[in-house]
Amino acid sequence: MAKTKHKHSMNFVAGAVFGLCFGFLISTWCRNKFIPCSPTFSKSRCCLESLNPTSNSNDVAINNEKSFENNVIIEEKDEKGFLFIGIMTAKKYLDTRAVAAYQTWARGVNGKVVFFSSEGSTSKYDIPIVSLANVDDSYPPQKKSFSMLKYMSDHYINKYEWFMRADDDIFIKGDKLERFLRSINSSKPQYIGQAGVGMKDEIGLLSLGSTDNYCMGGTGMVFSHETLRLIAPHLKYCVNNLYTNHEDVEIGRCVQKFAGIPCTWSFEMQKYFYQNFKEYKGSFTDTLQEKEVQKAVTMHPVKDPTHQYRINNHFSAAKIQKLREQELELHRAISEMNQVLNENTQFDKYGLKPSVNSFVPSKPSEVIGWEFMTSTSVSSHLNVNPRKGLNSYRKDTLNNVVSETMDIINRHSRQRGRSIDFKDVLYGYSTVDPLNGPSYIYDILLTYRKHKGHNMNVPVRRHAYLHQSFLKTQFIESPFTDKEEHSNSLVNSQVFQQLGGNLENYHAFDIHQETIHFILPLAGKVQEFERFMKVFETICLSRKDNSQMHIVLFTKNSSPEEIENILSIAGKYQKLYGSHLIEVIEADGDFARAKALDLGAKQCSMDDLLFCVDVDIILTKDALTRIRLNTIQSVQIYYPIVFSQYDPAIVCGNMSRCKFETFNFSTWTGYWRQFGYGIAAMYRSDLEKVGGYDTSIQGWGKEDVDLFEKFVTSNLTIFRAVDTGMIHAFHPVICSPDLNPSQFQMCLGTKATVLASQNQLAEMVMNMTEILNRNLENGP
Repeated sequence: MAKTKHKHSMNFVAGAVFGLCFGFLISTWCRNKFIPCSPTFSKSRCCLESLNPTSNSNDVAINNEKSFENNVIIEEKDEKGFLFIGIMTAKKYLDTRAVAAYQTWARGVNGKVVFFSSEGSTSKYDIPIVSLANVDDSYPPQKKSFSMLKYMSDHYINKYEWFMRADDDIFIKGDKLERFLRSINSSKPQYIGQAGVGMKDEIGLLSLGSTDNYCMGGTGMVFSHETLRLIAPHLKYCVNNLYTNHEDVEIGRCVQKFAGIPCTWSFEMQKYFYQNFKEYKGSFTDTLQEKEVQKAVTMHPVKDPTHQYRINNHFSAAKIQKLREQELELHRAISEMNQVLNENTQFDKYGLKPSVNSFVPSKPSEVIGWEFMTSTSVSSHLNVNPRKGLNSYRKDTLNNVVSETMDIINRHSRQRGRSIDFKDVLYGYSTVDPLNGPSYIYDILLTYRKHKGHNMNVPVRRHAYLHQSFLKTQFIESPFTDKEEHSNSLVNSQVFQQLGGNLENYHAFDIHQETIHFILPLAGKVQEFERFMKVFETICLSRKDNSQMHIVLFTKNSSPEEIENILSIAGKYQKLYGSHLIEVIEADGDFARAKALDLGAKQCSMDDLLFCVDVDIILTKDALTRIRLNTIQSVQIYYPIVFSQYDPAIVCGNMSRCKFETFNFSTWTGYWRQFGYGIAAMYRSDLEKVGGYDTSIQGWGKEDVDLFEKFVTSNLTIFRAVDTGMIHAFHPVICSPDLNPSQFQMCLGTKATVLASQNQLAEMVMNMTEILNRNLENGP
């Protein structure tokens, strides 16, 4: 009986399998016979066309030529474009905002971008402009807006799926806008944007019904081609029957009346079509890393055209970073697969899995320290002052790391029915492995939000262990190494443009021989001046290097002897090498470095390269090359980071046993002056462009910081780098009580910094028993 049951069950299974196979064969034959263009088997163009969301069944085939490829007939048809964006602008903005938009975000739009302006509008730049007949630049631009929609309808209604009306002070993320619109049916009436009903004081004055709204014009409004087709015949009626002065309100009224749809009533659209209320004129200076801005499809307003370029660079850099991450992931995937296949391939460090323990030290001296961080400060063993506030680059790094972390956490939040919001970084640690990259450990405060089932909001804390891998080192050849080879690639370079775009001028130009104009403020300091002139003779005069010296001498507080000695030293070199190479300018009044540098600069022409220097600086010939290479007219200012020596009397103690070499860069002989801005190289034209030195600043310091801040706020780039060819020799710092309080504090800080290293000062204190063993109860 058991055998019979088993036999029957086997027959049943065999029959079921046979039935499934037979049914599959029959269905396949029917599909190929009657539905040859089914998506299941479509690899030809005609089959893909049925899946293309941009295709329209009503399109007429213009080209009916047939070709054969893989035994499949392909019918060539013209496809409809995706997106047409009309930008409303005015004559005064055609060469500024319009150009900035066309050169930045407009290049990333899948479609066409055209600028609509008043009658007779032209631009000296090559941008697409439509000059609307009988339209002026008066505000509000109601006639201009409706005329633009009419032009779109007359010329492009059957050529694009989507149409967008935008202002010239908007930034549009073309890739995000395309992904968003691809998810919507363009064959139905659609009117998309950030819905508005008017300001508080306008409620009830815009002739809107209780359920009526409009799409706000600033952040952009999007129409499907069906919406534009429905309202196009009635645009003249709409512009002749205006109820308000708001053109976006009137467009919304027109769409509601003749297309029968309002603007999208969706809270999500406020995030996609983003209006910046946090910053003045929407510069997006401090908000680019915020979640709302990252999610936005359009960003408004961007009044200053220079911000368009900055914003575009930011998002371009983000895309490059994503591509680099994908490259690293591919390296890791290849490495994992090689391990599975037991392939003996060359070691690829980029294929290693990310780890905060990637480097294992072999001895105590190789241990890499970690810095302790909070959201407001950093405590580091690398700083003279162990605890400091977060500077701008650390804040940006923290924001970038947190943003990347939250993206990873919420990558599958929709499928899991939950989302996690960032609240704050309680504390964290960071380090940099020179071979592998930076690592971070953060204690993050989050909010867990559950959407599926029972809604729940719960605060949670999590530790995040993160590692960023360095990419391969990139080498870029200097364009000045081989002029003939690189002449074609330099057509768009800044130097080539400075030479009038003439290739012959470029070939005759040798940046290594450009004249450097030294500007040296001086008051007393005869010995230091003599040392400086010996250095200048060695690296410039004796080598016949193209250099000129402009000495600005203050005589008021100097003795006649000092003045005579200085003039004697300068005269000696003038006789030997020519007075045209060394110039002495006498200045009146008390010593003021700003006044001296200003006087020296005025002795030079606008195209001269200036090097503002101090008498205590010791230079090498290599420093001159770096000055010439790193200073680019109208582009870049060079602020070298010089090595500042400590007080030899403290460092050496017993001077008879001290070996204090000039170019000894050890931590006990000196420090790199990262916050010193007195030594700088620039062209006079760039100096004048930012307003020059503030000659009202008297006494010690502050004039260099003032000029540095001017360059920071300009469109010029500041290049800072350690220069091993510049040494600031030690000299006692004297701080006059008569100085301005802020200058006096800066002076005292410098005076303390140049004494000795932190470790040596700590050793000195540890050896002072009278300090360590003092009785604090009896007073200090």
